[in-house]
Amino acid sequence: MPTDKSPLATVELEASEFALIVGEEDGEMSVRVVGGSDIDENVEEMPAAPEIVLALAMRLLKDPEFHDDVLDWYYEHQDDMDDDA
Repeated sequence: MPTDKSPLATVELEASEFALIVGEEDGEMSVRVVGGSDIDENVEEMPAAPEIVLALAMRLLKDPEFHDDVLDWYYEHQDDMDDDA
């Protein structure tokens, strides 16, 4: 939840895009999944993009060690990402 000190950010997603929003307040992690469009609840198989984002969100919420693994991976590959930019 934003405070008076932190303005809201706006991100526009394409209809086929999904965003994983991770926050932290008072030491507690929050995770939200936002889609550029709604998914039909009657679809037999979910498209790959939202399925991957939902899987990451669930893993972040239910597996505290995964959080640390993701950060470790990020720090180990940070130089690689800088080289690509």
